[in-house]
Amino acid sequence: MAVATGKIDGMVYVGGLLAGMFVYAELSPVLMPFVNSTSMGQVTVPQYFNLPVLGVAAAIVVMALGGFYAATVLEKKFGSS
Repeated sequence: MAVATGKIDGMVYVGGLLAGMFVYAELSPVLMPFVNSTSMGQVTVPQYFNLPVLGVAAAIVVMALGGFYAATVLEKKFGSS
């Protein structure tokens, strides 16, 4: 929406998105030997750290709620009324 209305921050965001996709597309052939250097296959975070899936999901929810709470506190402290 910001790009459609001509806002600069939206254009910068989309420009960064496009630049990041371009850089990844150009570097991916160089990085593929590293990406394919392990025989681990598809590994999830709970599998890698040997943690229960529900515990990892709960930790992510707690971190998100903490971030929302911190943002609310900072907005009340530094935001304009």
